[in-house]
Amino acid sequence: MPVYKYKAIDETGKSVHGVIDAESPKGATDKLKRQGVFLSSLNEVQEGRARSIMPFKGVNISELAVTTRQFSTLISAGLPLEASLTALSEQTEDKRLGQVLTQVKDRVSEGSSLANALGEHQNIFSDLYINIVRAGEASGTLDIVLLRLADFLEKQAALTSRVRGALIYPIFMFIIGGGVLFFTMTYVIPRIGKIFEESDSALPMMTVILIKISGFLGNNMLFMLIFMAVIILASLRFYKTERGKMFFDRLSLKIPVFGKITTMVVISRFTRTLGTLLSSGIPLLDALKIGEAVMGNEVYSKTLEEVRTNVREGASLAQPLRDSGVFPPLVSRMIAVGEQTGEMEEMLVKVADIYDQQVDTMVSTLTSLLEPVMIVIIGAIMGFIVFAVLLPIFNLTSTIG
Repeated sequence: MPVYKYKAIDETGKSVHGVIDAESPKGATDKLKRQGVFLSSLNEVQEGRARSIMPFKGVNISELAVTTRQFSTLISAGLPLEASLTALSEQTEDKRLGQVLTQVKDRVSEGSSLANALGEHQNIFSDLYINIVRAGEASGTLDIVLLRLADFLEKQAALTSRVRGALIYPIFMFIIGGGVLFFTMTYVIPRIGKIFEESDSALPMMTVILIKISGFLGNNMLFMLIFMAVIILASLRFYKTERGKMFFDRLSLKIPVFGKITTMVVISRFTRTLGTLLSSGIPLLDALKIGEAVMGNEVYSKTLEEVRTNVREGASLAQPLRDSGVFPPLVSRMIAVGEQTGEMEEMLVKVADIYDQQVDTMVSTLTSLLEPVMIVIIGAIMGFIVFAVLLPIFNLTSTIG
C-alpha cells in the first residue's frame, strides 16, 4: 500500500504533519478528513525511501515502556483513544515509534480495535503486548492493563541493563588486552626475533617458544581467519535450524556460572510474563502459549509446551513444572501455594522478583571476580613475553662483559 507524507491543519488551527498509508491520494485525503484535519500538501513517499521508513527494526524497550505509561495516563485522564494516540505520536522521541503510532491511529479511526491495529506491527509490539491490550479493551480496563504493561517492560529493561552494564568492563578489558597481545605477537616479536637470529647465540627456551608461536601466527593468519569465519558462519546456519537452536540453548544452560545466570533470567522472564498476563485477565492456557514465545530458550519453550498440554488435560500448573526437571523446586512450590490460595499472579511476580535479585547479585559477584582474573591472566602473558625478550639481552650483555 502506498505511503504518503502530509501537512495539514487540525480543527484548532494547529499545523500537523505525518505519514499515512492509503490505496490512492484520494483515499489518503478522505482518511485525513475523517480525522478532522484539513490537508495542505500530500506527497507520496518513493519506494526506495519507503523501505527506509516502513520496515521498522524494533524500538528500544525503555522508550516503549515510557510511551506505554504515558498512554495509560492519557486514557485514565479521560482522553479519547484517537486523541491519545495522536498525542503519543507527536511527543515520542523515537521517530519510528511515532510513525507506527500514527498508523495505529489511522486504523483505529477506520473502526479497527486497538489490539488489531497494534497486531499489524508485531516487529514492535509482541504477542504479550497485543493480547494484554485486547484483554483490557474487552474488560474496559485499558488504562490499568497499560500500566501493568509499562511496569513489566520497565522491569525487563532494568534487568537487561544490569546484565549488560556489568559485563561491559570485562568485555572491554578482553578486547583491549587481546588487541595488544595480537599486535605484539604479529608485529613486535617477529622483528625482535630477527635480531636474535642474526646474533647466532643460543636462545633461552622461553624465547624460542615465543618466536615459534609468533611465527605460526604470522604464517597462518589468513588461514586462521578463514577457518574462524567458516566456523562462525556454519554455527549461525546451524543455529537457525530447530535442532541447532535446541543444541546451543541447551549448551548455554550448562556453561559454568553463566548457565546459572541464563537459567535465572529465563525463569524470571517466564514468571513475570505469566503473572502479568493472568492479572490482565488472559486465560491460563493462552498465557502459557504466549509464554512459550517469550522464553528466549528452546529448552524451556519445549518444556512449557508439554506443561500446557498437561494443564489442558486437567493437571495443575505446579505439578508438570515440578516433573519437567528444568524448573527449580522454588518455582513449582510457590506456584502450588498460589494455586491453593488463589493468588497465583502475586506469587509469580514474587518469584520473578526473587530471581531478578539473584541475577543482580550473581552478575555483580561475577564481575568483581572477572576483573582481577583477567588482569592476572593478561599480566602473566605479558610478563612471559617481556622475560622471553629480555633474557637473551641479559645473556648477550653478560657475554660481552
